Amino acid sequence: MEITKEEYESLEKLFDSRTAEFRRKDNLLFKNYYFLTEKIKDNLEYLINKHYILGSGIPIDEFFINDSFKGIVINYFKDAVSFSKASNFSIEEKVKACNDISRQLNELHDYGMCFNDIQCDNLLIDKDGGHLIDFDSSTFVESTEYSCRYRLRDNDGNCVLCSVKADLYRALICYLSIFYNIDLEKTLKYNGFLSVSVVSDFFENTSIAELINDTTIDIFSNNKELLPNMEVFLPFISDEERVNYDINILKDKVKTLG
Repeated sequence: MEITKEEYESLEKLFDSRTAEFRRKDNLLFKNYYFLTEKIKDNLEYLINKHYILGSGIPIDEFFINDSFKGIVINYFKDAVSFSKASNFSIEEKVKACNDISRQLNELHDYGMCFNDIQCDNLLIDKDGGHLIDFDSSTFVESTEYSCRYRLRDNDGNCVLCSVKADLYRALICYLSIFYNIDLEKTLKYNGFLSVSVVSDFFENTSIAELINDTTIDIFSNNKELLPNMEVFLPFISDEERVNYDINILKDKVKTLG
């Protein structure tokens, strides 16, 4: 997409991040990068050329000003909030949002890529469902470029390379976050890393403790069929009485961590 400098500057400016400026036109968001490596640019171009992942913030186009590449165009979800700010949504709406994002993430994996930056701020919810956003860290499955950045540790304290299983494990933590109204990824991160042993300890004595432990075992098994799966948690996190029981336990633990 080619636009003039005047057209770009006429767009509504939303905010600046450390890496880019964001402007909006209707339901489109223009992300103007201050700096972008060729590797990331190549990965984004690969995603642009794939079929659109419905409901996601996957890049849909590049934009240029005076023939100079500036950034990408993505869908803008005006009324969406992050999973860490979704306390006003019903359980049914939260279940739909999690299922939507699970589908979007699986489609990305079908493209041979890992997301590599699963966190509550990159998972949005609105009345239409869930939206996975910010694909800048996505790499091909065999890549180890973001292995240190991904920051997930196994039970032995080893850093886990970017992988489909690691994506799904981190997504599961975010799904639980939206039901318990706690940003678990931020709460349980220590020295920049999310450790599966810390997650297991945190959920001890809750109604899903056994499921968490089973998931921890599954993620590091060699059986590719065993993947972190939200479906097995649904009977627990869809039950308001059980959720409230767990929240009372978890809130006390959050205080001790703080």
